[in-house]
Amino acid sequence: MMSACVKWAKEEVDAFNTILSRQLSSTERGGEVWNQCIQRAKIHAQALEEVQLDFRDLVGREMPEGTNGAGPVGLGLT
Repeated sequence: MMSACVKWAKEEVDAFNTILSRQLSSTERGGEVWNQCIQRAKIHAQALEEVQLDFRDLVGREMPEGTNGAGPVGLGLT
């Protein structure tokens, strides 16, 4: 049961990172706004510690480089 929960949570963190990357694509990677947003996301990830899941190091990890607004952006709906 626990491994299914961890797998689900990991998938959700990956989806969150995709959305976060899309939202930050128009900001300078490593810039002040980008860093503030990543820090805020990691603070929110601390809520998972209440159920013994620590995903702080996964939030914002391996985010693809932003497109800086080039190309279409979908709603992320499947």
